[in-house]
Amino acid sequence: MADSDTQVQLLDNVVGSLKDINPWVTTAIICLLIVWAIARARSAHFLYDRVWRMVGGGGIQNPTLKAYWDDVRDVEGFRFRTGINFPSMEVLLATAKWTKDHNINIKDLSFARGWIRDLPWVFGAPPIRMIRSVVVALLIPFGVLATGTAYMLGSESVLLTIKESKVIFWTDGLTATNFFFETHVPDFSVTPNDCSITPLEGLTQEDVKVICETLSPDNFKAIKKSLTEQRIIAGYFLAVLTYISFILLRSLAQAQMAIKLRKYPIPNFGASEPQDGFISSIQPVPTEPSTFQRGSTAASG
Repeated sequence: MADSDTQVQLLDNVVGSLKDINPWVTTAIICLLIVWAIARARSAHFLYDRVWRMVGGGGIQNPTLKAYWDDVRDVEGFRFRTGINFPSMEVLLATAKWTKDHNINIKDLSFARGWIRDLPWVFGAPPIRMIRSVVVALLIPFGVLATGTAYMLGSESVLLTIKESKVIFWTDGLTATNFFFETHVPDFSVTPNDCSITPLEGLTQEDVKVICETLSPDNFKAIKKSLTEQRIIAGYFLAVLTYISFILLRSLAQAQMAIKLRKYPIPNFGASEPQDGFISSIQPVPTEPSTFQRGSTAASG
């Protein structure tokens, strides 16, 4: 019963601490999301519009301006959804027609957006051979490092270094073994029973003393603590290496996608006729003359 009460009290303390931190974390996340949304949409009109409504500003009443503002918001929405910088509604509609005519997935276009130049159907020429060579050259050492890091993450032994002699060895608190990259140190495997009777070739007496101290039951908890720290560090580095490798492979795939999209014929953009009636959709809407205008007309007559 006492253990249950202690666990409940501990849980209450943890939740209480999180409650104190939560408002700041939430505020920071919201601020980051707003900055990210503005950067991705390449505009803050959506935010200004929201603030305008919050302070009591009304909606747009003029039909022409309302249609124009709807187009602006649609362009912003597609910028945010795809990450592609559509300069105008005309370009957006032309892009939609181009992707539909050539059966291009908008996800592929968004994926290769880093190689898009002035218009969404104009791509730079990726130096694919150089990119592939750089990616392969970096992935080889990263793979070796990731393998070693994964081994340390799953190992039951901690890697320690003797300060004086810089000798590196493995130990799990029960057995100490040599580090396989220490070529100047002969192979050894020592248990607590071996410390008093087995001399270690290639190691000084001080080195043997330090190694045997790590096998003492009094230091077992310290060894396990060091093992936990090793796993945390190894997990961190493994995550970083995995992320960098993912970015490298993604960059190569983006360049390959850009080369594929460059092969499609570009649309006939810039013709005199409007794109899907966009120009005509923002023409002024005829309205009835106001009382002042009618009065002025009558007076002039």
